[in-house]
Amino acid sequence: MELFEAISTTRAMRRLDPERPVSDEDLRTVIEAGLRGPSGGNSQPVRWIVIRDPEIKRQLQVIYQRCWERGRKRYVERPGVIAPAVLNSADHLAAHLHEAPALIMVCAQTGGKRHDASVYPGVQNLMLAARALGLGTTLTTAHLFAEDEVKDILNIPADVTTYALIPIGYPLGRWGEAKRAPVESVLYADRWEAEGAR
Repeated sequence: MELFEAISTTRAMRRLDPERPVSDEDLRTVIEAGLRGPSGGNSQPVRWIVIRDPEIKRQLQVIYQRCWERGRKRYVERPGVIAPAVLNSADHLAAHLHEAPALIMVCAQTGGKRHDASVYPGVQNLMLAARALGLGTTLTTAHLFAEDEVKDILNIPADVTTYALIPIGYPLGRWGEAKRAPVESVLYADRWEAEGAR
């Protein structure tokens, strides 16, 4: 797959086929792509936990559902912030998280400090690699409302921070470009411009 096609069609796939497993080879391929992401000082703090055990996935789903209900309130209280179809899709993910063929927990061993710039570029690489293989993913952080519980289930040490939970599998939806604002509406030259300054 051509790079720019992968970039433009990698979208959140929250509905994954529970009947189609993801191969060890494909999981290794996407993790290796994640490892190629930039890392501050080449520190390489990112660790990837691939979760396939049905009982562990179920435990995470229960926590995730509770966390999503907490985070969901802000969208319900402010109608129009998120499209109803996206909200519906996120609700589906919360209810069916455990059915994803695999979950990837992205962590970093940083002594409790956040190092987003050394983590999220690798996450994007992983998601693009998954797209190239025909696998759907979505980046979610709702579990952070109960991170300590999640860390207990996954035996993650106290000095390790979690950054994202990524379900991965074959999508039930269609690939396509997500709606985005036109470049002209978000691009400024040299300094910030007031709304409507063009």
